[in-house]
Amino acid sequence: MRAFVLSGGGNYGPLQVGALQVLLEHGIWPEILVGTSVGALNASWLASVPTLAGLQNLARIWVEGAPRLYSSINPLVIPLRLARSDGLLSNEPLLRIIQRWAPPEKTFGELAGPRLFMVATCLRDGSMRVFGDRSEDRPLDGLMSSTALPLIFPPWIVDGEAYIDGGTSCNLPLRVAAERGADEIIALQICTSSSQTKEEHLHGTLAISMQAIFLLLGRLANQEIENMKNEGSTRLHLIQLHPDQDPGFWNFNSAVDMILAGRRITEQYLHSPEAESLLVTARP
Repeated sequence: MRAFVLSGGGNYGPLQVGALQVLLEHGIWPEILVGTSVGALNASWLASVPTLAGLQNLARIWVEGAPRLYSSINPLVIPLRLARSDGLLSNEPLLRIIQRWAPPEKTFGELAGPRLFMVATCLRDGSMRVFGDRSEDRPLDGLMSSTALPLIFPPWIVDGEAYIDGGTSCNLPLRVAAERGADEIIALQICTSSSQTKEEHLHGTLAISMQAIFLLLGRLANQEIENMKNEGSTRLHLIQLHPDQDPGFWNFNSAVDMILAGRRITEQYLHSPEAESLLVTARP
């Protein structure tokens, strides 16, 4: 059983859209979709509209809609917001985004496409919750929880429990996919930290805080990758996505370039020896 696993990565999410386009164009389709944070958004869309036309619409949302969703954060109001609220931004704008991404079905049990799972983190004890394990779970709750990035957005409350961004417990949920039946995983990992980040983007409290979070998430993801490789029971295709020119955190104006970068990197992978088994089992 094949799974697509999509990591978190904030405004770098269009990289995954380009990668998904190429995979579907080559006849490579998932039976399971697992996502964290922005990966949950993209996975949710594909689960709801599992077609190339659906991905074109998703690309249009990233290119035309995302830049208008948020204005820049005024540095002068950051201390006041941090002191008086649970996040720099209200999650109302996020909810409006999620309502565009969320499947029309009210529960995971009503989804007719690939099985869909989203990872979030319990704020109280740091445990991981996988939305979709219970048929009565709501995709809307899974998405709001999985994308509630600390510092930026308040936690999302489900059944009296507060949840935050799934990347804080598992930014590349490979084991989640394997434990739910996947014996082959295509992992779309967004890589944005360290050498990929320009020094000019690492100034200010917000930028430095987000870089620190990305570094931690990248280390957790690498640990997950190594564990999966060492176990050897699941075939792993790791496609590491990065922009050609890093736009910096919170810049939503580079979606076109990132979609193209995601396409190019995925095409390169599919022409490598590691991808031979994928192309053999691809649909005509």
